[in-house]
Amino acid sequence: MRTVTSDKIYTVQEYIQHEWSAPARSEFINGQLFKMPGEKDINNEIAGNLYILFSTLLKTLGYFIYSHDVKVKIFGENKYYYPDVFVTKEVKTKDNQYIKSEPVLIVEVVSETSQVTDYVDKYIDYTKIPSLKYYLIVEPETTLITCYLRGENGEWHTTKYTKPEDQIKLESLEVVFQLNQVYP
Repeated sequence: MRTVTSDKIYTVQEYIQHEWSAPARSEFINGQLFKMPGEKDINNEIAGNLYILFSTLLKTLGYFIYSHDVKVKIFGENKYYYPDVFVTKEVKTKDNQYIKSEPVLIVEVVSETSQVTDYVDKYIDYTKIPSLKYYLIVEPETTLITCYLRGENGEWHTTKYTKPEDQIKLESLEVVFQLNQVYP
């Protein structure tokens, strides 16, 4: 469940300035700030494993991999999220040091407080991003990764992986990995 941090309605610039000095991160949805909850150690380990995995497999292909502290702007919306991990080829500029808008892969590691948000709200918002090809949702307490893939016709397809030896193939990124590489 999301928690609004105050009744104040923020501009995007006020939000960015707030994040520089705030003791905790907040996501931005239509002028309101929503406090990011802390995460369990297993969530952090899984996100770290995915960051390392994607860095190893994709950096040499010109991709940038970010984890936790860089925001993603939702296309055509006044919304900014902190994915657990995301991958982009977006060119780095002075204007996009804190916020990216062209991810090709986004990963969220679910927690008790983020499950509905990750599976419903963020799915709806992330799939509006034209550059996005893959959205992975990882369940930390059981072996389950849900992979949403944008097909050639723009429609989204879902595959669930549940066995440690299952291979996830992200063909357009030329990436293949097993679930046992993700879970500690």
